[in-house]
Amino acid sequence: MQQLVFLGILVAVNIVLQRFSFGPATVKVGLGFLGFMLLAYFYGPWWGSLGAAASDLLSSALFGQMGGFFVGFTISAALTVFLYSLFLYKKPLQLWRIVAATLTVTILVNLLLNTYWLHLMYGLNLNAAFAQRILKELIVPWFQILIAWLVLPAIGRIKIERWLHKS
Repeated sequence: MQQLVFLGILVAVNIVLQRFSFGPATVKVGLGFLGFMLLAYFYGPWWGSLGAAASDLLSSALFGQMGGFFVGFTISAALTVFLYSLFLYKKPLQLWRIVAATLTVTILVNLLLNTYWLHLMYGLNLNAAFAQRILKELIVPWFQILIAWLVLPAIGRIKIERWLHKS
């Protein structure tokens, strides 16, 4: 029961973090990735991905999304947590894991898959959309890595896992 409650809390935290970002529009760094990393770190590929999909659906229902709801971005959210999980779930927290996870998500989800979703949604030229997004995706991951490297070890020291697995 505690695990389900904490999953719900992380979904809510992710929804809130998705609302925060900083920096100029061209290289805006959002904090939603941190919610996804926490879902991956604590719940792994299956439950974490389910939490990410639920987070995307709830966020869309609560706040709406510019351009309307698109299931492709729900798939991207779930895949993001799945990929983060491959590097972070039940593994020692090491900088190379955070770097590898972030760069994998940046390339496969943010740059390739999300660009394709934008192409489908708005009929954008795929090459032009890719060219427009690549600068941001070359810069933003390094900020995400820094933030994750500061936050995840601090969260890990709280010993939440012990509380979650208590009978």
